[in-house]
Amino acid sequence: MGVLLLISEHSRNNPGSTSTSNGAGPCTVTVTADLLNVRSSPDGGAPVVDTFDKGAVVSADRVTRNGFRELGPGRWAAQDFLDPTADSDCG
Repeated sequence: MGVLLLISEHSRNNPGSTSTSNGAGPCTVTVTADLLNVRSSPDGGAPVVDTFDKGAVVSADRVTRNGFRELGPGRWAAQDFLDPTADSDCG
């Protein structure tokens, strides 16, 4: 119940966000770009805060916005370059 409340609270505070999963398990993704920029917000012009090499497997959130997936607070990466792992529930 607490997890659903947190998701609901996040969606209310971020009306443009989209949650696409029922939250049944962890979301893990594999980077498909040669070098993936992680940005401070879901915008291609936002400052880069980190990078990942191709093949890196990282934890992610189920929240997507403007073609970006949230990897954590203030950490967004382009969804086009992230593939959910086989055992992942990213929605």
